[in-house]
Amino acid sequence: MYDRGDLVRAYLGAQGEGFGGYFPDSATFNAALRAHHEAMLDGLGQLFGVRLDMDGVGSFDNRVLFMLFSSTARSFLAIRTPWSGFLESSLLVKKIEDAGVNGQHVMAASERIEQLAAQSRQTHLDMLDALAAALLGDRSDATFSADDLRALGVEVVGPNPNDYPLYED
Repeated sequence: MYDRGDLVRAYLGAQGEGFGGYFPDSATFNAALRAHHEAMLDGLGQLFGVRLDMDGVGSFDNRVLFMLFSSTARSFLAIRTPWSGFLESSLLVKKIEDAGVNGQHVMAASERIEQLAAQSRQTHLDMLDALAAALLGDRSDATFSADDLRALGVEVVGPNPNDYPLYED
């Protein structure tokens, strides 16, 4: 079943900024994945009776809430750690381990930063969920099946990364 949390995740994925399974070096896969997220967002939006953009949320009050929703989504997507973006870090980890006490401090701080980032991500998702509930009003607890989405022409299964080159020049 699909609920408002899926609507929020589809919105985040449709932004094309790393959330939702994107690969850093695969433009073709990422384009297909973004199209999938956009289709899910559109389909779920139709089922919930809302379009998550300034014109599609309805009333003035909802447009005000949507400003915070979209700002919260941008904030969520901006959360990074010093290790963000590294595809392979074994050499770097080895060098840090070789740095003795300073390396231990780096690793301890890295772990703490990752924990705080994970907490921040979850808190952002909690806030996005609450804002989505406010935007949806009496439809906020609705759920829909994969068949409901398919009836709208939405393929609920995303693209398979094995069908795309994941490292492109």
